Amino acid sequence: MSVKRIFTAILPALLLLAFSSDRYGSAQTSEKLSDPQFIAEGAKLFATNCGNAYCHGSGGLGGGAPQLRDRGIPPASAFKSISNGISGTPMPAFKSVVSEEQIWKLVAFILSDAKAAPGSNGASADPSPIRSSPFLKTEAVSPASSVGDEKAGRALFFDSSRPKNCSSCHAFNGEGTAIGPDLSAAAANKSARDLFLGIILSRDIKESQYATITVSLRSGDRITGVKKEEDAESIKVYDTTELPAVLRTVQKENISRIEYVKDSVMPTDYASSYTIKQLLDIVTFLKFSQTKSRVMLKDLFQ
Repeated sequence: MSVKRIFTAILPALLLLAFSSDRYGSAQTSEKLSDPQFIAEGAKLFATNCGNAYCHGSGGLGGGAPQLRDRGIPPASAFKSISNGISGTPMPAFKSVVSEEQIWKLVAFILSDAKAAPGSNGASADPSPIRSSPFLKTEAVSPASSVGDEKAGRALFFDSSRPKNCSSCHAFNGEGTAIGPDLSAAAANKSARDLFLGIILSRDIKESQYATITVSLRSGDRITGVKKEEDAESIKVYDTTELPAVLRTVQKENISRIEYVKDSVMPTDYASSYTIKQLLDIVTFLKFSQTKSRVMLKDLFQ
């Protein structure tokens, strides 16, 4: 079983474990957390930032991520996890995005009775489509948006107007840049779900040639990226500090230290820089050349 499959299988348990600590938020009283207006405001925040199909679902009752409501999560633990995020999962830290009071409003909504009213414990649910989130860009789900478009995915894959476009580091069927792994093989051997998780989750590198290298120079400068080649006198590194990457040649006499780590240099913000439909289109593009069929939204989560 792959690391990603193991991770996604135990994700609900990881989230519950992360919520088990209770050392935050003693300043908030139970009266405030049970205030209907406070809860209603939290419901609106939740709908905008967390209540989409990819995240915790409408009303916090579960989507791509686990159900949060009616689970008996301690208030202080919920506050901690929303504030700091959960390491090793797609759950981001919200403390730099919303205020402390807004986080407590989210907590109040999560702790409220899910049966009182759909999505908001007495407040009417926001019927408007979810337009943006600090975690994942989404749009209203319709029959058209639940099916991937391989042509749109190809345009996104090779979109030179995006510095972090896929082709700036990956080749596919002979096109693109061979800094990271060739995605032609990945498209043939991986499921749509695994391709999707490979885009949005941080990952370790199995192939040593793609390991992250950091070259420290005697001048104090550092270059981080992927090694292309090396000889007795110099080393060539794709500097991925900013994308598109720049190929740099460094003389060994100027190097003070070389370090390798298994973490990938691949950006970790694709979940927030692409909408769920755009990610579906990219995965469909990768799979279409092999299957000649389009990927459905549900395929990303099964």
